[in-house]
Amino acid sequence: MRRDRLVACLRRDDPFAAKASLQATDLQGNLAVLYHPQRHPDAHERLLELLGDAGVKIGEYSCASDPSEMQTLVKGGHGFALIREGTNLDEELTTRPIAGVDWTIDTALIYHKARHPKTVPILVKRLVKQLSQTQNGKETAVNKVSIPSQASIPNRMRPAQREKDGPVQMTLIS
Repeated sequence: MRRDRLVACLRRDDPFAAKASLQATDLQGNLAVLYHPQRHPDAHERLLELLGDAGVKIGEYSCASDPSEMQTLVKGGHGFALIREGTNLDEELTTRPIAGVDWTIDTALIYHKARHPKTVPILVKRLVKQLSQTQNGKETAVNKVSIPSQASIPNRMRPAQREKDGPVQMTLIS
């Protein structure tokens, strides 16, 4: 649904803030704020792999569980963080692109094509619309998406369901 470039988040008063962009080597010893590995272990492992491929080895780091906590740690002087390009920032922070790498965060929604809650297609359409508006520079946020109640959806728009169809448990393939 969406692909956002990762950029370095740093304090405005940091000497690296004077640069138009950072090199991956500039992250060595400075990148010290990461999302908690338990939030998405595979993504964390992949990020460490990408950093390693660029020659950046991560030692000790502070863990954040959400974007505001990540900014608070950067603002507190704990080091740089990697965040989505276009994230609203505290006035004491800035971002810089990282030259020579193409690191992104991809957003996707996965659901069963035939068996899904009735609200999924509506949610998908609204999310795609909201995300495209965000990418075009308009200020909207995904967390402001509202889902209409079933009562507001006319019967003719609801997909037909057979009574014998029950819930299906999907398995995640690793």
